[in-house]
Amino acid sequence: MKNGLPVLPSTASIHEAIRRLEEISSTAAFVVDETQIFVGQVTIQQLRRLILSGADSASRIESYAAWHTAKLAKSELENEGALAALAEDMELQGIDAAPIVNKTGKVVGRLGLADIRDLLGRGRHPKARPAEPRTKNVLVVGGAGYLGSVLVRKLLQTGRRVRVLDSFIYGKRSLKPLEGHRSLEIIEGDFRNIETVVNSLKDIDAVVLLAAVVGDPAAQHRPEQTIETNILAAQSLAFACKLHCISRFLFASTCSVYGRTDGVLDEASPLNPVSLYARSKIFSEQCILDLAGDNFSPTILRMGTLYGYSPRMRFDLVVNTMSMKAHVEKRIQVFGGSQWRPLLHVEDAADAFARCLDAPLEKIGNLVFNVGSNEQNYRIIEIADLIGASLPKVKIEVEAAQLDARDYRVSFDKIRRALGFKAGETIPRAAKRIDRELSLGNLRNPYAKVYYNHYFDAAEES
Repeated sequence: MKNGLPVLPSTASIHEAIRRLEEISSTAAFVVDETQIFVGQVTIQQLRRLILSGADSASRIESYAAWHTAKLAKSELENEGALAALAEDMELQGIDAAPIVNKTGKVVGRLGLADIRDLLGRGRHPKARPAEPRTKNVLVVGGAGYLGSVLVRKLLQTGRRVRVLDSFIYGKRSLKPLEGHRSLEIIEGDFRNIETVVNSLKDIDAVVLLAAVVGDPAAQHRPEQTIETNILAAQSLAFACKLHCISRFLFASTCSVYGRTDGVLDEASPLNPVSLYARSKIFSEQCILDLAGDNFSPTILRMGTLYGYSPRMRFDLVVNTMSMKAHVEKRIQVFGGSQWRPLLHVEDAADAFARCLDAPLEKIGNLVFNVGSNEQNYRIIEIADLIGASLPKVKIEVEAAQLDARDYRVSFDKIRRALGFKAGETIPRAAKRIDRELSLGNLRNPYAKVYYNHYFDAAEES
């Protein structure tokens, strides 16, 4: 990285330029000739469009002249007219930064639009600004869902432009407060439709695939849709990203792939799925990883069982179910109770995805991560006890029958070492939040179908 943007030689191939920009997560680069003279600026989106339009990826970027040429001579840094003209050129060309060049035309610095406005309006020294996110334009497929609606908010808060693709089978309420946000675009559509997918990938730097038939009951109720969505559509989307040279692809998987196994499991442990849902995720993981190569470096995130409040609430998750029953019925039913389950708050899950979008590609590309907390591997009875102790006058009833065959503990050391990820939320705090939302009437009729994935029904959305 030099002067805030990378510098590429004009003799670099389109393929080399894309790979270089992907490696450092930059959206643009200054291009210089063999004498290091600035000849223009190129964006990664321009390069991707060239390949899609039929250009040979081995061609030199100097073969294509449609680069942005806005620049400022170092001698004109004090010239308000030159600064204003540069800002206008940058806005017209749709670029966020321009080079400062010396008398010979070599790049010696950079100016962003915000820096220029500071120089024009507040004196001669640009203010320090937060670092730009590595991935500026993110497509979240399933952005209106339980995790998606939390992640979208987090990404908008970090200054990204977010495009959501969602079929809204559980309604639109989760994103309604974000309507009109200048950095959010919402596309209503099914990602099983390839035309919809291709249109949604325009000018995108990274893709997060959350959309799926999620959970064992939902997959059991809709087996055909599970195969179409979790396997076929997921693979098609990944392949489309590869063709579009979108390297950063995050796939939401599940620790349910471990099924019923003794010991503490890491990413290399044998998989032992006990449901169609888990099997569909395993198949998709392998298909997506098999596509890895030049300009496609997917990341698989196997999440623990999610819990906690979300704008698209679910009451078919163990912590949320128990918390709701504790509020409504003043009792928690436990079936079996000795089964182990790794837990993960939905806010922490969103943080893990955001960290992957910020991380250098070489740290996360073509890798599988368990996402959760070693400290939040709990037996089912322990979850009930934590919730019962957090809320008033709750009775815990234990029945011997086990309705869920899953039983596994998981190690989360790998993601902690790679990304410094550490869960910050807790079950007691989540239970209290759910209890409060129910008390305030923000979650009306918790038995409504819209709160349960296996119903696939937004008719009762309130």
